[in-house]
Amino acid sequence: MKLYECIIDDGTNVFKTVTAAKNKKELLNVYGGNGTFEKIKDITKDTQHMDVECLRDSLTRTGWGEMEITLLTALLQQHLDSIK
Repeated sequence: MKLYECIIDDGTNVFKTVTAAKNKKELLNVYGGNGTFEKIKDITKDTQHMDVECLRDSLTRTGWGEMEITLLTALLQQHLDSIK
């Protein structure tokens, strides 16, 4: 999974958003049709500062269940391992 910073013109407004997708092609297939992508920048490397234990602590403090926490932290760890 990659993270993309996009500048989109919807014909009325221009806005910036951050969106996750497997690749640029999937990003355009899933989100295309909602305006014109003026710029797409892969910012995946900027996410390396994320910490699994920080996520676990935040989810625990906000009342998430243990199964959900296990799934989400495993997904984050898998993502972090894939971008090393």
